[in-house]
Amino acid sequence: MLNFNPQGSLFYQMIIHAGPMAKLVLFILTLMSIFSWAIMVNKWLIFRKVKRQTEAFRETFWRTGDLKIVLAEARNYAASPLSLIFQEAFLELKRWLKDKNAFKRDRKAFLNSVNEAMRKAAYTEYSHLRKGLAFLATVGNIAPFIGLFGTVWGIMRAFHDIGLKGSASLADVAPGISEALIATAFGLAAAIPAVIGYNYFTQCLIEQKTEMDNFATDLQNRLKRKYLIYSEKEVSDEII
Repeated sequence: MLNFNPQGSLFYQMIIHAGPMAKLVLFILTLMSIFSWAIMVNKWLIFRKVKRQTEAFRETFWRTGDLKIVLAEARNYAASPLSLIFQEAFLELKRWLKDKNAFKRDRKAFLNSVNEAMRKAAYTEYSHLRKGLAFLATVGNIAPFIGLFGTVWGIMRAFHDIGLKGSASLADVAPGISEALIATAFGLAAAIPAVIGYNYFTQCLIEQKTEMDNFATDLQNRLKRKYLIYSEKEVSDEII
């Protein structure tokens, strides 16, 4: 049976013998890495759920012609941006249809109001899905520089020790340099997954934005075909 002695680990020794500034840098980079991974796992779960519910709601929307039935189904897909956009559009449509005089006076105006409601809902959902990506971008951009700062500081400390000892042999220089370079390794270890995660989830976000834009256009076209040609009484009886 193999016995693992932490004190004998080179990696562990380099961290333990690092200076206070290097340890602070490593601590910051470790926190950044932990938060980055937490965000990536959370975003992966969110986008997986969003994609699944969006596909289900889109199928319901095209299968059903009655908007009241679509609304009832939409409440079962709370994670889908399309569902929330539809609910906001439906509520705005009902407000207009309750005001019979306004609807009779200018039916086309209600489409503008519905479109504005969908636009606001889409922006809200886009902002919600985008949360956390800025942090990943920040980690991907600055983590290598933080690690480089730790490395430069460690090298300065190593050369300072060499000056005090008056010796520049490899045995004296190598330990300090290796301890300094670990900060760069930590910086890259934090930055690389963050960059990959940011690029992946940005692509997921673009796909969802495209879905929202296409759905808003489809819903607008359905409203044009369905309600601009109805009489006021027919529309009111069906929706309210």
